[in-house]
Amino acid sequence: MEVQRISTGSKPLDELLNGGLEKKVITNVFGESGTGKTNLCVQVAAEVAANGKKVIYIDTEGGFSPERFVQVASEDALEEVTMFEPLDFEQQENVLDSLEEAVDQETGLVVIDSLVSLYRLEVNDNNASDINQKLSGQLSELSKIARKHEIPVMVTNQVYSNFDGDGLELVGKDVPRYWSKCLLQLENDEKSLRTVAIEKHRSLPEGKTRRFQIVDDGLVEPEKKGLF
Repeated sequence: MEVQRISTGSKPLDELLNGGLEKKVITNVFGESGTGKTNLCVQVAAEVAANGKKVIYIDTEGGFSPERFVQVASEDALEEVTMFEPLDFEQQENVLDSLEEAVDQETGLVVIDSLVSLYRLEVNDNNASDINQKLSGQLSELSKIARKHEIPVMVTNQVYSNFDGDGLELVGKDVPRYWSKCLLQLENDEKSLRTVAIEKHRSLPEGKTRRFQIVDDGLVEPEKKGLF
């Protein structure tokens, strides 16, 4: 069975992912603050909307910029974006509980940026089990929607340094790792340059990387030579 993908609208990302985001699964993009997670969400959303498909965009951090979206796509493409802006983890859960009603045959992508920012404000030592169960339920719903409607779901994840000090850990730990069939890590290089690496994928090799540059038009090949 051939794997179906959608283009990200970015040549280096499409080349990394053998054509783009895989349909019917959750792709989780993680990295430290300022590594380009929201820019990547906008890039993919703009590409899908520019091709006439509806995008459902859940913005939990107030990071979505209509002006930035129009830079990458157009005013017309912006009309294809349905925005939800939950203010706490309970509202996020309500949005995801009602998401099935919002997704239809015209929907081409679901984005949630960030999956865990409101979760992080809610969770503590006393309620971790309950909140993690709710987070798992939200990801289960996103996975069901991806499979039922044969579309990609894209989420972003925050990170923190683990206790060993030898790497980064996803906020939510095993919960997002379990539900995300593709994990992409973003890292800063220099100025507007970023590196994206595959940490987990069903069919592509882990550790495969590409570099891209963030410019007004989106995420493009680096201008400098010798960056690969």
